[in-house]
Amino acid sequence: MSRTLGALAVAVMLAAPNAVFAFPFGGRASVVLQCPYNSTIYANLGPPRGGEFIWTTATKTYQFGPPSHAGQWLLGLAGAPYYCIYSLSPLIIYTGIAITMMGSSGPAAPPAPLTTGPTPPSFPPPAPAPSPSPAPSPSPTPPPPPPSALGKVVISEVYYAVDSAHGAKPLNEWVELYNGSGSAVNLGGWKLEDAASSDAIPSGVTLGAGKFLVVAATSTTRTLWSIPSDAQFVSLGSPLGDGLTNADDRIILRNTSGTTVDALSWGSNTTAFNPAAPLTTSGQALSRLNLSQDTDSANDWAVRPPSPGK
Repeated sequence: MSRTLGALAVAVMLAAPNAVFAFPFGGRASVVLQCPYNSTIYANLGPPRGGEFIWTTATKTYQFGPPSHAGQWLLGLAGAPYYCIYSLSPLIIYTGIAITMMGSSGPAAPPAPLTTGPTPPSFPPPAPAPSPSPAPSPSPTPPPPPPSALGKVVISEVYYAVDSAHGAKPLNEWVELYNGSGSAVNLGGWKLEDAASSDAIPSGVTLGAGKFLVVAATSTTRTLWSIPSDAQFVSLGSPLGDGLTNADDRIILRNTSGTTVDALSWGSNTTAFNPAAPLTTSGQALSRLNLSQDTDSANDWAVRPPSPGK
């Protein structure tokens, strides 16, 4: 840790108890999201003093600039509640505690700069190139490549922290699957496994390319949500596994050969990846950030409002 960041740590520990509107925080970021609509950054931190925090353009920032990627250690003071506008359509807002001063443990990876963010470093201009000979007429520009596809079925959303408006645990928990391949996939006999047991998807369930499947314990779960008509819904007749644990659990998707196709773990369960995905709050879901990317890490996941079948 640098001299400047060390000084910041001392300032936090000594000054914070006497501050009226600020308290010390510090931990490793599991999720960092840039929110361009109000020029803020959301950071979800782990122990020792973690939580959900919001960096703003008013934050007094030391060392390596604003939060930029999962894995950074952040340390500082935070004060009043604030918000981060991540998307306008659909409207997605993350809440947290505004950061008043902050330092970080290492250089920031180069993110896309915010409108009012720090000025990027300047580089010397390249040496002028010699005058080229007349070039032939360029060939027509080729069309852009199609968007990349996952090429497989993945877990796309998990809803385990059931709120009172959407039933109760464990019968109204659900898992959403997405077919990221280019053709329909027969999921009959595939299994969803938590940390204690597994459940088989009924035979005859075929998921079309680019389509969603919501798997829940009871058919009444569908009536509690606005699930699109082109999304499939399957009721298992029993809880997912032995019921998904809010503090630490996992979901593993296995095909009929028993091969792991995709996996996700959260909280203190690191069997799928370490660090695990962040914990959700009541009524929120763990959602895959990008349906064309799977890095098998917590970077693929964020806490968002539930959107089954979408």
